[in-house]
Amino acid sequence: MVRRYTRVLVPATVLLALSIGFVACGGGSSSTTPTQSTAAAATPKPSSSTTTATTAPASSTTASTTLASAANAKLGKNILVDSAGKTLYTYDKDTAGSSACTGGCASIWPPLTIASGSTPKAGSGVTGTLATIMRSDGTTQVTYKGAPLYTYQQDAKAGDASGDGVNSFHAAIP
Repeated sequence: MVRRYTRVLVPATVLLALSIGFVACGGGSSSTTPTQSTAAAATPKPSSSTTTATTAPASSTTASTTLASAANAKLGKNILVDSAGKTLYTYDKDTAGSSACTGGCASIWPPLTIASGSTPKAGSGVTGTLATIMRSDGTTQVTYKGAPLYTYQQDAKAGDASGDGVNSFHAAIP
């Protein structure tokens, strides 16, 4: 008899522990910005487009944060990209020196962050001022011309720009 209860009790205990961990980590809904709607999940899958970075530093695949200007054929304009060639976005609801994208929004639109005390670097074609701000979660976010920068969760590779125009986010223009 004891054995039978142990088999039921152990999985139930594990399930309870996991659900407590889920709630403690913020797995529930939050009341952040309206951009965490399911509209982003309903956007079409990223299509392939050609992006050619005007700079290709040898350290572009390292943890350094060097921003570059890149031609994006899909958008028909030069855009700002991170050191991995991924499209960077600005958010219309941000104010200078402050990010309005937190919680669920930041899960879909990960902020471009840098280690505290580090300085972002401008590659060729990047003429605006690069700086950083302190986010409400304590991380340091990179800004361009005062606007906080983000990537988009659905952009799978360099050159993807499927977030342009989605939920008030736009590809950053150098």
